[in-house]
Amino acid sequence: MTKKSQKEHEELMHYTNECGLHGIVASKTLWASHTAFANDAEEVVGFFHRVLPVILRPEFKKYIKASKAFAARVKAADHLGIDLFEDLLAKIVNKFEEAQRRAQDFYVFSTCTTEDPWISQNGLLSQWRGYGAGGGYAVVFDYKRLKSLLSVERKMYHEEGWAWGDVQYTLTDLSRTKDVVMRDHIREIKRAVYKYWSTSSIKDVYPAFESITVLSTMTKHKGFEEEKEVRMVISEPSVEIGADPRKATGKPYRKTHAYLRNGVSVPCIHLFEDQKLNALPIQRVIVGPHPEKLLRKRAVEILLRSHGINAAVLVSDTPFRGK
Repeated sequence: MTKKSQKEHEELMHYTNECGLHGIVASKTLWASHTAFANDAEEVVGFFHRVLPVILRPEFKKYIKASKAFAARVKAADHLGIDLFEDLLAKIVNKFEEAQRRAQDFYVFSTCTTEDPWISQNGLLSQWRGYGAGGGYAVVFDYKRLKSLLSVERKMYHEEGWAWGDVQYTLTDLSRTKDVVMRDHIREIKRAVYKYWSTSSIKDVYPAFESITVLSTMTKHKGFEEEKEVRMVISEPSVEIGADPRKATGKPYRKTHAYLRNGVSVPCIHLFEDQKLNALPIQRVIVGPHPEKLLRKRAVEILLRSHGINAAVLVSDTPFRGK
């Protein structure tokens, strides 16, 4: 997983609760959580259910048209009321999903971006609805400084892969996909899978796996589009496959941690834990809507100062009651 889709943003916003804010500031780390425990029920798997069939369907039709023997099988099944085309397509998609699940675990740290100056200073209402009931916070990071830290981070460990970039919300409508890197991945999947169907050589399909990995971890349902998410995705060998015994790089694997959320243990990794930073590149913190938001603003100012962080603290003007 080496290709990435990465626009240049000025800043990135991470919404969290009070515990999350304290953890980020005090530990000087960012926690990337396992995708299986994400709030989005379709995280990663949504790509296989909704997007991959859209990518593969035209190529499968093209292959059937080019193969008289296969076309005859599909036609014969159709006469029996069996949609062999869709049945085989679903099996192909399921095989890709199973292979990815068995091979890798994915950890994600999510941020949001915006070109709206008001949201930049006050936060996004949908995020306050998610975090604001108990009083949410938006930690705003300097993009270029964070990018510099991540470039160091990527060289420190023996990992399956890294991806960092803008989440895609329109891959079910491929004509609307403008991201050049994402379009390259789509073309690679089409090319490799069609070649595999034509040759039956399993090696011909291998190049598709990397592109499928990137797209599946960077795809989200259109209903989340207003978030304009920019995410970091780190892949590690799955528990089922295990660590590479050869590990030719000589670099260590990351340590896996966990935290409790609603009584459930959520696996995570801590970004920057071995860089021993003096502070994360925090530009400002926005205190979300809350009856005691001014008192919370003062508390955040003291928190930041006690950890050597010189950043502005703002109070959202969004009229959401919270608690």
